[in-house]
Amino acid sequence: MSQITTPPSSPLFTRLCILFITAMLVSNIIAVKMLSIGSLIVPAAVLVFPITYILSDIFSEVYGYRASRLTAWYAFSANLLMVLLFKLAIFMPGAPFWSEDAQNSFEATLGGTWRILIASLVAYMLGDFINDVIFQKMKERQGEKRFGVRAMVSSMAGEAIDSFVFITIAFWGTPLFSYMVIPSQWSIKILYEIILLPITILAVKRIKKAELLPKVGERI
Repeated sequence: MSQITTPPSSPLFTRLCILFITAMLVSNIIAVKMLSIGSLIVPAAVLVFPITYILSDIFSEVYGYRASRLTAWYAFSANLLMVLLFKLAIFMPGAPFWSEDAQNSFEATLGGTWRILIASLVAYMLGDFINDVIFQKMKERQGEKRFGVRAMVSSMAGEAIDSFVFITIAFWGTPLFSYMVIPSQWSIKILYEIILLPITILAVKRIKKAELLPKVGERI
């Protein structure tokens, strides 16, 4: 089978892009809450964010490097729009029954998203770039085989960069930074991806089967 280029008219590619962007938006919104996992304190974004790396590997494997980078920029634009609308909603005067407590709670939840956005975008664009480059180089050598190996190796490198940059930018100088253990954040994300790896491999096989068609005169 041959790798196809980005199919702008593919319904399946469109649905995967929507899932990717949704995961990115949700992870940025819920990142303001800290979770306790055993003795670790982690942003709630760890519940969703690894999905973006899984999808990035799927995009690279099935649709190619350009598609993976393109979806990253789609998510960037959606995040920027989301934060601008959050700021507008905070700035606009509330209804007569909208209490000060309600406004403070609303602003506390969504008002800090500028810093989270910047941290997320810088971290993701760097981490995902490393992820995509390593994935592409490994695929050039391995061909269609060993998707699971290159998915995990590339994700381990990308997630390491992402975790370090995100936590440093998002929480440096705040009381929360002292609770952040970067290797632990990275380990949780990688464990998440390892658990889901069998599902990811199955998804890649099914997406390839749905999207990749043999060329004229080419045998499958």
